[in-house]
This record gives sequence, structure tokens and C-alpha cells, in this order.
Amino acid sequence: MRVLIFGFGVHGGGYAAAEYFLSRGHDVCITDLRSREELGYELETLASKGSRLVLGEHRPDDVAWADLVVKNPAVPASHPLLLKAKNIMNDMAWLLSNPKIDEVKIIAITGTKGKTTTASAIAHVLESMGKETQLCGNMGISGFTVADDWERRQAKAAHLPSYLVCEFSSWQIHDWFVAMAHHKIPRFTTAVLTSFFPDHLNRYTGLESYRKDKMHLFGPHCDIMLVPETIRKTFMREVSVPAKNVKSIEKLSATAQGTIPTSLHAAFATCRAMGFPPSLILEALKNFKGVPHRQEYVCTVASVMFINDSAATIPEAVVFSCSSFASLPIHLVCGGTDKNLEAHSLAEPFRQAASITLLDGSFTREKIIPLLREMNLEFSGPFQTMHEAVTVAWEKTVDRLGHTRNQVVMLSPGAASFELFKHEFDRGDQFCREVQELRKKEITSENEQSSDRPSTH
Repeated sequence: MRVLIFGFGVHGGGYAAAEYFLSRGHDVCITDLRSREELGYELETLASKGSRLVLGEHRPDDVAWADLVVKNPAVPASHPLLLKAKNIMNDMAWLLSNPKIDEVKIIAITGTKGKTTTASAIAHVLESMGKETQLCGNMGISGFTVADDWERRQAKAAHLPSYLVCEFSSWQIHDWFVAMAHHKIPRFTTAVLTSFFPDHLNRYTGLESYRKDKMHLFGPHCDIMLVPETIRKTFMREVSVPAKNVKSIEKLSATAQGTIPTSLHAAFATCRAMGFPPSLILEALKNFKGVPHRQEYVCTVASVMFINDSAATIPEAVVFSCSSFASLPIHLVCGGTDKNLEAHSLAEPFRQAASITLLDGSFTREKIIPLLREMNLEFSGPFQTMHEAVTVAWEKTVDRLGHTRNQVVMLSPGAASFELFKHEFDRGDQFCREVQELRKKEITSENEQSSDRPSTH
């Protein structure tokens, strides 16, 4: 079979797809608008294994050549070249059309925010109860990686995992739904909508088309569906399912109030809806370490806590994250690339912030700065580098050390990352590196001051 990877990507999905088909003897071509240097060493590894590379352009001849096109989720389905493709799949459609899929209980999760934490926390709970569980999807684990593992197990007559927890972005849902038109949609034991806010309006024609893609994940193929209480009635009308099949996240998680963070309530509710004892769920969730780039604790320097919340790419996510640290002065690092969203949700976090430091970008310049000026609030920046932003935010905390000991510096951008960083994970990684360098300098400075003090002996 001739396979075209249309958009290699930077999160590993393109690599996993190419590796999967190359290892099975198929002809593979990778096409991407970026250069070899931008795409990295993984591309060279695949080339050495026989993959053909077409970089800097997409060509009609390559689409015509392919029996199967594996589309990167970031590539719009409306791309004109894809209209002539013989067959288009994404990793989730490939995995969920596996003949053995009915042997695994599937938990499908989507939402504007909270989906990665929810998926990871559910997997953690299931594993703690002795249920073998695999994660895949938007958190960076390709369906092709899981499919490869399943096929290896099948070759050895080994059991498949008990549960598969799938995290879907709206783009992945769209591609999956279209591809599954030629395949039987498997049953989902549980499907979860963690939250719904405006997002990706630079890609969608409006909020309605964004919501439509989310809703494709739900329907009669789902045994249980969990949604926020505020949209439960609307959800039932849109999806046309019996009321008994749709559960409220808030009602199911009421017993967890005050015992676990709000960000884990959807995971608790999901496991509760699946029949697991509340006490065991809570015990497991209390040991859950969290997910990188989502309210991730980095370290503490001189009583200042640093939090990496780089995956907060919409304003509403900043509101949610700041509420988790509302009892402490928050020095907010935010800003970035516009996704055609409004900034007004940031007004309350800005009003409460001890200081505001801005990263540069179209959203910063066109939406955030006008809002801050309208509110007559001071800010620093916008800065072109994470080093400048972290340095300035740290200086703001030093100014307050004489008045307040415990403080928070939080990177919670409320915007996309693409003008200054490769992606939100690169942005978060740079934040963590800068913070660790700052910590080293502070430790060195403290040691030097200690050695300069006169001996008391």
C-alpha cells in the first residue's frame, strides 16, 4: 500500500504513523510545508528506513499516488488537495476500526479545557485498581502506537488492555467521524465532555461549527455520557439521547468537593459513573501527580512558587487556573497568538493579579494590551523571549518579599504560542528551564552570602 503522511507535525504523530506503515512494508511518503531543519532528526530516521520526503510544499501528484492519506489534525479537512484523496484516515479512526476493538472498554474524552488532565487521571485510577489501561490521542500518544502494540499482542495470543482512554480534540473528532463513515463505530463505555468554551475560532467559521465537531463524539454508541450540569439539557437536545444516559459531572462529583482539586472532578465523576467505589477513587486521585503544562508545579524559590500552565490556551482557562491559587498573590505571565477569541474573560484575573507580564504576539497586542489600558492596569512587556518574561516576573516578586512571603509566578498564557514558540509544550518547557536556571542562581547566591558571614566560633 502507498501511504502519504500529509503534515508531519511536531508532537510525534507523523513519526508514529510513518513508523507503523514502514515497519509493515508499505511505501511511505511524508509531505510537510516545513524544512528538514524545522522538523528535526526524526525525519532523517524515517528517511533512512525508506520513507520519501517532500518538504516545503504539498503536491497534487503525491495525493494522487497515495492509496491512503494520513492527515495531521492541524491540516484543515477543507484543504483543496485532500478533495482528490482516495482514502483519508487519522490515527484514532485507524485504531478504533481494529477488528478486536470490541474486546476493550473505551472511554472517550473531549472538552475545551481539562480533557488531558481528566484522561490521565482516569487512567491513573483504573491502573491503581488493577485494570490495565492505555492512553492515546490528543495528549501526544498516537493511535498508531497503540495499534502497533495490539497487533504485537495478537501475534502472541496475549490479552488486550481492559480499558482504552482516548482524548479527542475537536479536529481529531472531525477527522475520526468522517473516516468512520466507512466503518462501524465501536461502543464507548463512557464519553465525557469536560467543558465547552469558544476556541479555535481562527479555524472554525463560528462557535456553532466548533460545537458540531465536539458533538460528533456522542450518540447512541455511548453507554454513559457525562457533561457539565450547565449544558446538560442543551446537550440532550442536540445529541438526541435518553436523559438516563446523560449524567451531570457536578452531581456525580459532589462527594469529592473539598477533598480533591476541581480539575479532577470530571475524572472522579467518570469513575463513579462506571461503578467504582468513591473511597477507592478518591484514594487514587490523591496520589495523582498531575500532567505537565497544566497547573504543573515547577519549584519554589525563596517562598515563590512557580507554576507552568502553558496548556491554558484560551482566556477561560486562565480564569480557572488563577482560581486555584486565589489565596496567594499571583504574578501572571500571559499573552501570545490570537485564535480569534475575545480577551474580556481575562478582566478578573488581571484585576486580581499582583503583577502582569506579557509575552508578545497578536493576541497580546490586539486584545490584551487594549483591555489592560481600558482597565488602567500596569503591565510589563510585551517580551519576545521567555527569559525576559521570567526575569521581570521574578523581579516583581522580589519587590513584594518584604510584605508577603508566599507568592506565585504562573505562566498561564490564555493564547496560542506559534509566533514565539514551536507549540505550547515548547513554551512550557522554556518556562521550566528558565525557572530552574533562576533557582540555581539563587542557591549559588545564598551559598556565597553564607560563606561570607563571619564565623561565630
